[in-house]
Amino acid sequence: MALVNTAVTLALRGRRVLVVDFDVEAPGLDTFDVLRPREEVPGIIDFVAEYVKSGKAPNVAGYIGDCSDIGQEGGKLWIMPSGRNDTYAATLGQIDWVDLYERRDGFVLFEDLRKQWSRTVQPDYVLIDSRTGHTDSSGICTRQLPDSVVILFFPNEQNLRGLTQVVRDIRAEADEPRRKNIALHFVMSNVPDLDDEDLILKDKISAFQKQLGFQRDPMVVHRYDSLSLLNQVVFAKDRPRSRLAHEYSDIVREISTRNWNDRDGALEYIQRAGERRRWLEDDSILTRDERLVKIEEGHRDDGEILFRLAELRETDRQTESAAQLINQAIHHGYDRPEAFLKRSRFRADNGELDGAVEDAWRVLASEHIAAPMVREAIWRLVRLEKREPQRFVESNAVASLDLNGKFWLAGTFNRSRDDLLIAVALWEPIVALSDLRPDMRKRARRCLGLSYMGLGRCAAAAALFRDTELEVAEMEIVEAFNYGMALWGIDGAIDRETFIRVVEIDQSGEENEETANYLQCMVIAYWAVGETDKAVDHANRAKRALTALGGRSEFSCWRYLQVSMSTFERDLDEILVMIENNELRTPRFMAETGTAALGC
Repeated sequence: MALVNTAVTLALRGRRVLVVDFDVEAPGLDTFDVLRPREEVPGIIDFVAEYVKSGKAPNVAGYIGDCSDIGQEGGKLWIMPSGRNDTYAATLGQIDWVDLYERRDGFVLFEDLRKQWSRTVQPDYVLIDSRTGHTDSSGICTRQLPDSVVILFFPNEQNLRGLTQVVRDIRAEADEPRRKNIALHFVMSNVPDLDDEDLILKDKISAFQKQLGFQRDPMVVHRYDSLSLLNQVVFAKDRPRSRLAHEYSDIVREISTRNWNDRDGALEYIQRAGERRRWLEDDSILTRDERLVKIEEGHRDDGEILFRLAELRETDRQTESAAQLINQAIHHGYDRPEAFLKRSRFRADNGELDGAVEDAWRVLASEHIAAPMVREAIWRLVRLEKREPQRFVESNAVASLDLNGKFWLAGTFNRSRDDLLIAVALWEPIVALSDLRPDMRKRARRCLGLSYMGLGRCAAAAALFRDTELEVAEMEIVEAFNYGMALWGIDGAIDRETFIRVVEIDQSGEENEETANYLQCMVIAYWAVGETDKAVDHANRAKRALTALGGRSEFSCWRYLQVSMSTFERDLDEILVMIENNELRTPRFMAETGTAALGC
């Protein structure tokens, strides 16, 4: 069942799959409808018997049956059955497997068979069904023929005892004289889906891992109670959303990731290579780096694989190799925005400024790309090429963002005054939208007002913070505080009424927060109404709150910018000096924009 579902899954994904029924004691793969050949053919036992009789390896084409087409991806299934049903027992009885190897060059026969499979079918995968026990023919399937062995077992002592020597023999193939490394994949099969409160299963898994020498948790195929199994339903094809089909897919994924020629497997391996090194090194026939080289060599013309390799090399700090792979990926057709964005970064780092600018504009010329990519492209252009922010806003990339994407993008430009110019250019058309929901309009007006403040445009900000239909005593705390700061910027004096409103709301407990930004705002508010002791207390609490940031940045109302922790702390110290000296100082957002005494 596991082999059939694996074969079907691979074929449905467009792979060419040859299935070989070498379970000579209990054959029957061709009893599954999907593996029943169009015309009956002899099988592996007949092939060997003919060789014993004639002394020559037969043409394998006559022993392979073509199965019905499957799926829409161009995959194909072939089967080399165990043998003809009517003569199977008699033919099997004629074969002496020991004599075949000792006197009749059986080893050479099966090496020839491998080559004939490749020439005749040109398969992506050959899946061989075999018993893993101690039989005369088992070594052919577990040691001579395979590149990988999938070992299915029920986790009990009997299976552990039987598998120990089998696994030892497979691993011994890596020694002289053959030096053949065979990958091992361990799958617990028919496992009850029950709570393991007594850790019975956990202990069994540990015993198998220790004695069989593997570290990762084995894959699992749970017991599946369904009468469909009596009809030999292929779950991968007929019930693809079932749990059983998903568990078989895990086996396919495990096998394909060890096959660097499989495109899907290569992509999956690259992804895992950046996430879990332990998974990569356990039971692997190649090291991580060796396998990545194989993948690169096998997919030199595949732009996406080259791009994913470039990402991984960059993570590994192999920037020169990553840059080369990016160029190759784009050359081979991977002309997606993320490739140009990454190449823009590499070019900028290498001093190729014109190329970096060109690639960043290619990103902005694209449509329907993620907002973080848009932000990085704009950020790079701002630093490499001074342009009017309006050109960024009118780009295809920005225009095609949905409203949530535009909100996020505009909200990220708040770390410098160059950033704020872009933020204003992004927020203004959002605020002007006629069909904006009231809650989103309120948020957009607030954010645009904050950007205006950081640029010293205090009068424009005040108009956004103050709803003309509301008295100051009716304003919410955020609007009241920022409106008071805007009036300070306009008049160069404190408007006590607005800050009284802020203090009232804070003391009511409705809006109490312990963030560094909120506490910093309350320092100014309490100082403005003459409660200096509470202002100093809030300043000390704000400094303590900084430690909870873990090195992250914070928004400072002294600058109306997102700043580092050290800058935020300096701003607090400036405010404390103002309080201690009882003198009106010019906040940074006014002093650094030249708005003090200019009326904004």
